[in-house]
Amino acid sequence: MVSLVATTQQVRKPRSRFVRGVYLALGLLCLGLAYMSWLPGIPTFDFVILAAFFFARSSDRFHAWLLGHPVFGRIIRGYRSDGFTVRTKAVASAAVLASLIFSMTVLVDSVPLRWVLAAVGLFAVWFIWTRPTKRIANQ
Repeated sequence: MVSLVATTQQVRKPRSRFVRGVYLALGLLCLGLAYMSWLPGIPTFDFVILAAFFFARSSDRFHAWLLGHPVFGRIIRGYRSDGFTVRTKAVASAAVLASLIFSMTVLVDSVPLRWVLAAVGLFAVWFIWTRPTKRIANQ
């Protein structure tokens, strides 16, 4: 059985059914974009974390399903617990940079848009490396 890591604080769901519906729709959109992460320029990590955020505020059922998912659940639990290993950070950074370099050289002709993609890539790599780093005991 997969243990679900609890958040550090209780999430308050909005009273409004409309707002909860908007959160649910945003969570489903983010999850759909995470499934499309095999395309260049579309990250998995960001959209999975956003989907968890929106599901926590809209639907206990979807939130529990996402935490129990074999792939996405590991991402969320790793993010919520004590961070990621240096290897995970390096692989994520390489994937972000490879995807953006491919997009900038093959898919985008506009120089200003290339600068925007470069800025997004730098921010993404900065974000990855400023998250907590999980320490692994020497074996």
